[in-house]
Amino acid sequence: MTHQTAIVSSIEAYLACEDDTPEDRAEQNAERNARLLRFPHAVMLQVAYPELDFANHWCWMQFGPADGHCTQKHSQYRACEMDEPHSHSGSWTTHWFVKTEYDFGFNEWYFATRNQYDQFVAFLPELNWGENFPKS
Repeated sequence: MTHQTAIVSSIEAYLACEDDTPEDRAEQNAERNARLLRFPHAVMLQVAYPELDFANHWCWMQFGPADGHCTQKHSQYRACEMDEPHSHSGSWTTHWFVKTEYDFGFNEWYFATRNQYDQFVAFLPELNWGENFPKS
């Protein structure tokens, strides 16, 4: 068994938090609305970094690469082995909003199809820190 700290959240919870300035929250919300035009199915979580990496790895295994700039170089659960800067074209993406505690904060996953969204939501009870962080 590993750690489970992820909390299903919402854009409203992010907008109500005070870990970003009001200006940053407004900018984040505007950028989010632009992402939703391409990826209309979104899931916001409050999540620890290892869970973020574990969830991203799961999405890569299910749906292929994430759309946009590849951040896998720094992941605990790498799905892409390329170290040089590059991008992928995919049917899902993810966005980090703000850190609220040590290695914990708001992140949202976006999916092009309702089926991908449904699969991700069904996976959430299994989301944890992964095998790299076993409980003692």
